[in-house]
This record gives sequence, C-alpha cells and structure tokens, in this order.
Amino acid sequence: NKIAQNNSSKSSSTPSVNIDNKKIPKISRQDAISSGKRIKFENENVKGSIALKGGLIDDIVFKKYKEKLGSEKKVTYLNPAESDDGYFIETGWASSNLGKISLPTIETEWKVKGNSKLTLNNPVTIEWDNKSGLIFRKIIEIDDKFLFRFTQEIKNNSREQIELYPYAQITRNQDPDVTDFYILHEGFIGVFDEQLEEEGYKDIKDKKKEYTSNEGWLGITDKYWLTALVPEKNQPFKGEFIYKNSFRANYIQNKPVLIQSNSSGISKTKVFVAAKEVKVIDGYAESENINKFDLTIDWGWFYFFTKPLFFIMNYLFELTKNFGIAIL
Repeated sequence: NKIAQNNSSKSSSTPSVNIDNKKIPKISRQDAISSGKRIKFENENVKGSIALKGGLIDDIVFKKYKEKLGSEKKVTYLNPAESDDGYFIETGWASSNLGKISLPTIETEWKVKGNSKLTLNNPVTIEWDNKSGLIFRKIIEIDDKFLFRFTQEIKNNSREQIELYPYAQITRNQDPDVTDFYILHEGFIGVFDEQLEEEGYKDIKDKKKEYTSNEGWLGITDKYWLTALVPEKNQPFKGEFIYKNSFRANYIQNKPVLIQSNSSGISKTKVFVAAKEVKVIDGYAESENINKFDLTIDWGWFYFFTKPLFFIMNYLFELTKNFGIAIL
C-alpha cells in the first residue's frame, strides 16, 4: 500500500483534526493540575490524573523510575495544556459540517458517571450532552502497565442520521532538549502500513507530513519515554505530523461512523504513555497485534544485529548482575 506524503493528498470528504490556534495563558504545572476537576488513575507502574476539561491525559508519574540516581523523586511525564511545557493526549470526533453539529473540544467539561478512580479492571465513564440530541461518552480503561483504552460512544437521540470521524491527537507545546546523536531518534515516529517514518521537530516545524494507511500507529518518542496512538483495527486512517503553535501527531479515521436516529455508535483507540522497556514494548506488539511496534525503540541501522545482541547481553547481565562481564 502506498503512503501519501503530499499536503494536497487530503481527501475531499474526510475532515482534518480540529487544531485550535488560540493562545492559552501559561501557568505552572501544579496550578494547572489543581485548577480543575480530575479523574485519578493508578496501577503498579504509573499514577496520575485525567483532566475532565477536555478529557485529556496530561499528568502521569512513572512509579518505578527515578529522575536521578540517588534521588527519590519519580519521573513525571506529560503536562497540562496551560503550562509552558504542555504535553497531552486527546480523543474526539470531527465533522465535515462543523456548523451543524456541536462537538466536544478540549474546552468541554465532562462529567463522571459512576466510578471516579481508574484502576485495573475498574474503568471510568465520562459523559457530555450537547443539548441537541447527542450524548457523548468516553469509557476509559487502563491495564497493569502503560496502555489506556478509549471507547468513544455517541447516543443519537435526534431525528437525523449523523456521520462523524473519530480522531486522536498528541500535542506538545515545545520541542524538548534532544540528544544530538544521529543513531538515536527523538521526535515524531509512526508505522504506516509497513513503512517506518521518523521526523525531527525542526523538520515538522518547516513542513507538515501526511500519511494515508490501512493500519499502523504513530506518536512522539523521547530517549526513554513514548506517547503513541493506535487506531482501531481494519479502519483506514490519515496520519499527520504538524506544527501550529505547538507540535502535534494525530490521526483521523477515513470513513465516518454512521449513527441512525435513536441508535448508538462507537470507536476505539489505544493510547500508550510508556517507558521504553524492551520486554514490555515487544509484549504489546504481540498481545495487541501492533505491527512493528518494537521500532518505537531505536535499534539503529543494523536492527537485525543490535536487537539480538541486546538480548544476549541482557541475559548475561541477569545471570551475573554485572554489565562489565555481560559486555565482555
């Protein structure tokens, strides 16, 4: 399947992900977190919160990783949109007729229905009524590691059929300090059908990239951490890396979800906010059937050699508890 990377390749019927260029007043991370209502989440590996304003994942702590050797402070990742280093993930719906349908945005105040803390096997449901016959719900689940599952549901109580396009988007306000090392990629990453694509922040600031694909995933990778979006299976999509006041990686489903009057429609998305642990990433690639997800870890040009070598060294380290011996 051919990958389109041309700005003019946009389908005339598929809308783009709505990108709000409005400048947001910047406040501290802590002030932003404490300024609104939130859903807390926690499992063995992470804890944090989801903002009810926008339904955004924007606050996470890696419980098993420390910022520095000898420090007890855990690694904090993602930041609310209102902070200078805003870095957050949203899911939503787009329409080819924005003037006709009132849709939730990152400004929407969602309400919790039932359980208010997200844990393993205890999902959370949030809801928003557009007062025009449509009720939007997000059912959010978390596994025991780094995977969030979003099921977006729409109940159509209006008299008309509607068609909406599900999307998900990662937004990062600023480009981070990256390791200037040619064999380690930090920035935009994705697999579209069988093709791995990697782009730097500067490249995307200069020119956006678009891709059409029948399957795949996309996200933003750092040296040790990753945010990634995996669209629903068997749903072709358009992926985009773009800069407009902030850096964004997003996808939108090519075909709309059709919802008849007095019926419901759903769409599903997998969201990863992960430490780049080889065993975990490989496990997700297999258990979730995500093609080439192991490439979120940069093995360099000689992947066929470096990855097996890593497993040999890791085995020797586990055996001896000494990396020096493992390297020898």
